[in-house]
Amino acid sequence: MQRSRYKYVSNLDHARWFQQGKMFCRTAAYYRDYEDRKAMEVIGDQYEGTRLYRPLNGLEFNNLTQGTKGILNAGMECLTHAHEIYVFCVSLSFNDVLKKEFAAVACVEIFDPAALHARWLAALPDAAKPHGQHVSRKVGYYRPEDLPGPVWALPDLITTTKLKQFAYQDEYRFAYTKTDAFGFENCTYNIVDRKTRPLAKPDEHLDETLEVGDLRDISRIHIFKS
Repeated sequence: MQRSRYKYVSNLDHARWFQQGKMFCRTAAYYRDYEDRKAMEVIGDQYEGTRLYRPLNGLEFNNLTQGTKGILNAGMECLTHAHEIYVFCVSLSFNDVLKKEFAAVACVEIFDPAALHARWLAALPDAAKPHGQHVSRKVGYYRPEDLPGPVWALPDLITTTKLKQFAYQDEYRFAYTKTDAFGFENCTYNIVDRKTRPLAKPDEHLDETLEVGDLRDISRIHIFKS
């Protein structure tokens, strides 16, 4: 038996629209640039679409050209083409913490997640339907000092991993692209010592609504009392 999926919303109309089959997807770049109130990252994540690797003792380097090695007080960032990757986020948990964090007035519970997944696949744009153009999975959580392993070369895995500070959200994510954004090693790799959040890129904040069909047969709305 699969666990239910939960979509928290701050507007009751949004819950009704989702239940009617409107799956509103935004690019990962939107969430990368989104700044939550009180400067706390809840919805927004400045490392959205990025895999960060920052060892506690610094980043070791080995310059083969100059024959030198050392340690940098910096980290490596593996950046996907976040503006070409559309995501839809739900949670695997139903609790008061998430209700408060998302300032939710309601939550749509999908109690047949397999049916939702099938309808999502059918509703994807044609360019996103081939194998390798879409992914749906539970988000994995990591610490900056954790070795990235093969994740650094796989944009779809980067898209479905987040820093451990977000683990309480217990997220499940649907993601797709109509380009080669999920291609092997199709990332930008930078060595940086980030001091401030990068400037937002509003032109990368795109959205699409997938028409997945009426979901009232596989869902229910929980309305929260104020």
